[in-house]
Amino acid sequence: MSRSRRRKLMRELARKHRAILRKGIPVASALLVAMPAAYAQQAPATAGAGATAGGLEEVVVTAQKRVENLQDVPISVQVLDTAKLDQLNIATIDDYVKFAPGIAYVRGEGQGGNGEPGESHIYIRGIASGGTNHSGSQPSVGEYLDEQPVTTIDGNVDIHIFDIQRIEVLEGPQGTLYGASSQSGTVRIITNKPDPTKFSAGVDVQGNQILTHGGGYEVEGFVNIPITSNMAVRLVGWDEHDGGYISNVAGTNANACIFNGVRTFGAWSGQPEVSAYQANGSVIPNNYPCTPVSSAPLGAGSINNAAYVKNNYNPVNTKGGRAALRWNLGDWTITPTFMAQNVTTEGFFAYDPGVGDLQLAHFSPENSSDSWYQSALTVEGKLSNLDLVYSGGFFKRDTHSLADYSDYSVFYDRVYGSGIYWNGNSGNHIMPQELVNSRHDYEKWSHELRVSTPVQLPVKGTFGVFVQRQLHNIFEQYIMPGYGFVNPYGSSQNPAGLTDAYSIPTLFQTIWLTDETRVDRDQAAFAQATWDVTSKLSLTGGIRAYKFDNTLDGFFGYSNGYTSGSGMAHCFRDAAGNFIPTPVKFAPCTDLAKRIADHGTVPRVNLTYKLMPEAMVYATYSKGFRPGGVNRTAAAGIPPYSADFLKNYEIGWKTQLFDRRLRWNGAIFREDWNDFQYSFLGVNSVTIIENGASARVTGLESSIEWAPTRKFLGSLNFQWINPYLTQPLCSHGPPCPGTHSDGVYSYVWAPEGTHLPITPDFKGSLVARFNLNPIGKWEPYIQGNWTYQSSASVQLRVDQSAVVGGMPPYALVDLRMGATNDKLSAEFFVTNLFDRLAQLSRFTQTAPTLSDTSPRPVDTQPYIIPAQPRAIGLKVAMRF
Repeated sequence: MSRSRRRKLMRELARKHRAILRKGIPVASALLVAMPAAYAQQAPATAGAGATAGGLEEVVVTAQKRVENLQDVPISVQVLDTAKLDQLNIATIDDYVKFAPGIAYVRGEGQGGNGEPGESHIYIRGIASGGTNHSGSQPSVGEYLDEQPVTTIDGNVDIHIFDIQRIEVLEGPQGTLYGASSQSGTVRIITNKPDPTKFSAGVDVQGNQILTHGGGYEVEGFVNIPITSNMAVRLVGWDEHDGGYISNVAGTNANACIFNGVRTFGAWSGQPEVSAYQANGSVIPNNYPCTPVSSAPLGAGSINNAAYVKNNYNPVNTKGGRAALRWNLGDWTITPTFMAQNVTTEGFFAYDPGVGDLQLAHFSPENSSDSWYQSALTVEGKLSNLDLVYSGGFFKRDTHSLADYSDYSVFYDRVYGSGIYWNGNSGNHIMPQELVNSRHDYEKWSHELRVSTPVQLPVKGTFGVFVQRQLHNIFEQYIMPGYGFVNPYGSSQNPAGLTDAYSIPTLFQTIWLTDETRVDRDQAAFAQATWDVTSKLSLTGGIRAYKFDNTLDGFFGYSNGYTSGSGMAHCFRDAAGNFIPTPVKFAPCTDLAKRIADHGTVPRVNLTYKLMPEAMVYATYSKGFRPGGVNRTAAAGIPPYSADFLKNYEIGWKTQLFDRRLRWNGAIFREDWNDFQYSFLGVNSVTIIENGASARVTGLESSIEWAPTRKFLGSLNFQWINPYLTQPLCSHGPPCPGTHSDGVYSYVWAPEGTHLPITPDFKGSLVARFNLNPIGKWEPYIQGNWTYQSSASVQLRVDQSAVVGGMPPYALVDLRMGATNDKLSAEFFVTNLFDRLAQLSRFTQTAPTLSDTSPRPVDTQPYIIPAQPRAIGLKVAMRF
């Protein structure tokens, strides 16, 4: 189709669109219905005929905040539409990242977490430095639910995928249109909207069994109810239970002082553990061996996990729903939505390889909950010939977890000899069992108003303003109850637990407390315009002016009685010498009140050339950013960290060949990440963020879909990438290595050329679906998919990577077979067909090595989060 003919067609579609709106048909439905119909009339040899004869369907996206054909968008976008989501049985973030080669992710990074769903952190195009923290950097990848951002700092929201129109993965910086936290890309989850033209409903029921482990089920349903000719409501609900596959056993890991389910804590008979001091004042304890159970009976330095031994003890329960109303008023459409979800878990989601595959020995109750809801409003309409969109939303998320943290006591006591300080009121040593009680409350509201000019104009643009406020209440309580977590008031062996002098005075037996309020404020104005220079050549330019203002207030640290460089000793006092009251509930005083504000701009320039109607190439320069922030540590000389920026240079192509039977999209790119934010554990395992070294990422991504006939559909997607440091990463910056003017020595943590963590060099997926000959009214099919990724490290620091270890390469194979009969379908599936013990993440609960002065290991007990073992299941779906 020629360029002029396409423009004429677009004008005709716009006229039909307006006419349809006046009749009360919603915008999304009109586009999805009218565009394929128009193409079928205007170009019967392409879309319409192609679909009938076995070609590929057109894919519609809103990546540039206007409705467009995927093949006309000069951005690297991977789309999982409704059909793909259903065919791949995608329900969670764990599922869709398998089929998005541009996304790397980890689940759980220690520091008292359980590695449960909701602790996932996703990264795009290798932009990862390792380590996240509630008081640290904002994410580098934005997450959107429809038009509203739902990005949170301490883990991606695991939105249940059902009745979803599509998932768009926008790769590369999206700073112009999506702003902060879309530094390296954006993931957009687009829901199905109410349709006033017809009633529809559906229900899916699934049962599954993880072989030799736990079983699960899934029940999902939706109903679309027209209320009037121009109003409809859509209701969606789901209830899912995932079986466990990690077992808490009475196992042995001698390196971690665990023998047959009993953990010992060294010399707790009153003997001094500290033998010397280093020149810098840090202690050198005796390297005591782990004491066997026979030498350290319970009550004299040991705990056991007999009360918590359980097979497959990490099940997950997910419940949620969504309601949406759509009201068409001539040229205007109003869509309020509400969505809520609750995820509860038990147990720990990683295993200890020192104990055994899919096994570990833990010593306390472990559980979590993650509840959130989002209310949103989208208003779309016309002012003259301008398209106006307002989107606003309020998002609230509450998470809570209880975790075993006895690793801290064992491994830190080896290095720092801290056990000599852990005493009860009687002066005797207490049992240094430690628990982490965490609660995080998030609130986010956002508003965006944008205006777009008609697409048929030779110069067209989108202009808007955006404002957002994120509130994060952080509560993390590190409890040392002795044996008192069975009886909160102690036992006859240890009546008082941790001495009152060492406990935070506002809470029971609490050695450390983090009780903070974090507020991140963002404001922005953005513009993006495209000039069709000729019928084949287009030039796009965009810019975003942003301003951020971030604060962190509250308390973190020890009590006055336990002096260790932070906590009450550094609380603010008034003129009379009294502690200043805190803005948070449980903090005894305020030792943290910091603020950082800044502003700037990020640009985008793009040149697109149409080689032919179904093939184009483009070149892009774009920039993404993350705001700066404050360091909460009380140690002197730790300044705030600055915003970091990602520059992207990209050449891409989009083609459809052989009468739309073959679609091949791809890009080659280079990204420069200068002075990036890097987080690490400093004194007392307090996270510090610095603008560290610089890095470069080069890569190739490719997406191929092939539908030669109606009987076969295949896809091959992959990314090859090389993310590496272009200068050494050092503990205190340049000179590196060397001594600063202030006398602080800077150590090399990772030399130039070190591979950035988490992202594998290669990740790809292959899907093949065969539609077999009908059997009566049933149309059977068989489908196989293969996903593979090469090895990857999880730590940027070389010394820490050596302790934690890397994730080896793995391949996973799934098999599905089923049949459809009109509106009924049934499917049998096997996931992880060859039962591979794929490693999705590795971590230690505390710092793997000393922070500055030595690469000597500290915590040498790594945990591994695996892919779910082989499972079989049956799914039945019906549409009405």
